[in-house]
Amino acid sequence: MIVETSNLPGGDDLYSRRWRRTLLFALPFAIAAFLIGWVLEKPSAQEMPIDLIGYPVMAAGLLFLEFLLACNKRMLRPVLLSIIASANIFFITKCFFLFFLVPDSVDVQAQLTETFYWVPVVFLLSFILPGIRAGRMIIIAFTSLTFVMSFVYSFSEPLNTAQWGVLYTLIQMNLANTVLLALTIAFMNFKDDYVRARTRMETAERFAYVDSLTKLPNRHVLENELSGRIQKARDTNTPLAVLFIDIDGFKLVNDTLGHETGDELLKRIAERFGAVIGKNDLLSRLSGDEFIVVTELTLSGSGAKYMAQKLQAALCEPFDIAGQSLNITSSIGISLFPEDGKDSAELLRHADSAMYRVKHSGKNGIEKFHGLADERIEREREIERLLRSAVHDNAFHLMYQPLKSLSNNTTVKYEALIRWTTPNNQNIPPSDFIPVAERSALIVPIGTWVLNEACRQAKEWQQLGMEKFKICVNVSPLQFAQPNFFTTVTRALETHGLPAEYLELELTEGVVMHGLEHTTTTLNKLQRLGVSIAIDDFGTGYSSLAYLRDLPIDTIKIDRSFVSDLGSPLNEPHFALALVEAMLKLAAYLDLEVVAEGIETQAQCALLKSMGCHIGQGYYFAQPLTAHDVELLMTRNPAALASRECMLAN
Repeated sequence: MIVETSNLPGGDDLYSRRWRRTLLFALPFAIAAFLIGWVLEKPSAQEMPIDLIGYPVMAAGLLFLEFLLACNKRMLRPVLLSIIASANIFFITKCFFLFFLVPDSVDVQAQLTETFYWVPVVFLLSFILPGIRAGRMIIIAFTSLTFVMSFVYSFSEPLNTAQWGVLYTLIQMNLANTVLLALTIAFMNFKDDYVRARTRMETAERFAYVDSLTKLPNRHVLENELSGRIQKARDTNTPLAVLFIDIDGFKLVNDTLGHETGDELLKRIAERFGAVIGKNDLLSRLSGDEFIVVTELTLSGSGAKYMAQKLQAALCEPFDIAGQSLNITSSIGISLFPEDGKDSAELLRHADSAMYRVKHSGKNGIEKFHGLADERIEREREIERLLRSAVHDNAFHLMYQPLKSLSNNTTVKYEALIRWTTPNNQNIPPSDFIPVAERSALIVPIGTWVLNEACRQAKEWQQLGMEKFKICVNVSPLQFAQPNFFTTVTRALETHGLPAEYLELELTEGVVMHGLEHTTTTLNKLQRLGVSIAIDDFGTGYSSLAYLRDLPIDTIKIDRSFVSDLGSPLNEPHFALALVEAMLKLAAYLDLEVVAEGIETQAQCALLKSMGCHIGQGYYFAQPLTAHDVELLMTRNPAALASRECMLAN
């Protein structure tokens, strides 16, 4: 890379050292030239007073600059500028003397030829050396002034025979200087453009393989290098270990102290890790606060655990950054080749799973991959990855399960149930992806989509002239806890034009009991809006009677676990019967509507009806239906619905 003006004066970079050595070598030749010219000035029959004075002065000046540069390496720039300036002053002075003050006896043409041999040297010093922009201005000024003086001299008096030789020399000298100046500028511009392009290319190549923050090998290098080491380990029958390192609490550092502190911390961590690994080990930054160490093992996996302990020990001493003392720990997962994986992707994935097990068990630990224990974690990680894409692509759809009045078997509500089919046509049940969505906070955008889609569909059914049923939507604890939840509900209703009285939100008991002030405020606002509130899975949570009394709740839904026990001799039905009776009496006293979930048999339905339960939901009445199937059912076309169900079954 070209060294700019700001870099050259320091005198301590590679380019400055090279130019300093070059000048220390070349200056003695220039000094010798001036001394030889001074000594031979009279014998050469070209004696001039300016040369007798100027040559020894220039030689002494260059000798002083040589001494100055040899003693102080940081004087490179002042020395260069002094050489360029003094040489040009000498040339201009001699030109002026030759053109306007020289005696008639002096051969002007010979003097010009003798002195201006050295002009190209000044061009080189002015343009080729990096960071001497002032020198470039001096040489451009010198060339211009020389041309003007030559022009004035040539036409100051009538030309005679003696002047034609001088005129010829002046023309050649000015033309040569002009061409040399133009070519030098063009060459330097080309060189600068080429160097900049080359630098950008090298920088891009370097960034393609090196993490820009820590200067460690990046993911691309890691994958290639790990594949090569796996092949070598396979050939030599040598075990190999992959250590997946995650920095505990790094996000908190970023959020509280800023990203600059976080970046500095990552660089310091990389330095400490680099100091403890072996010379043949590979240390890479995978992404964010995740690092990978690949190490060969001589005997068994115990060496991998020892390496992990060394890495954790490297973080024991606090990091002093920006006036803060940061105590940092790490969670490390280990996978071994060949027992835990046959390729780089599998080893990295398994080490990652082992690291997540450390995270789930309290952080700041070391775990080796265990197939059975980590299968669930890997499955959840894969679901989370697919789920993020699904949220981005709106890859969900809703099914609708009817809620029936037990008194007359008519449909009174529909519950919206989310379903997800992956791009490879894999149906992932809600019991698998909803917990992952809640842990990853993806449940918030998913819940918002469900709310809007349910409102849209309910309004569409109303516009088709169908009966107006309530649409029931489940709300997760995290979604309800959002400060803008009420706004989200009102926006969904307004966007799709659905009256609030046709929306029912289903909350769990846990949602109601946490953050009681926020819960009370939000539920009261929803009630004033006209939205109904149901408590889902009633009896399985906190079961506090106070919230049933104090909060604006319209419906309780008896959990399916109690309903399924009603007709099962093995599950003490009398106990379930007593609980359900208690719930129904409590609801009657508080004037709450009761829905029994999970009704699957006629016996369960009859028993709940006889006990005074209002509404039933379950496979006994209907499985979840598509929106089209609901339309067929609502338009009193059961034959078409039955035909469709038969077709789907086949």
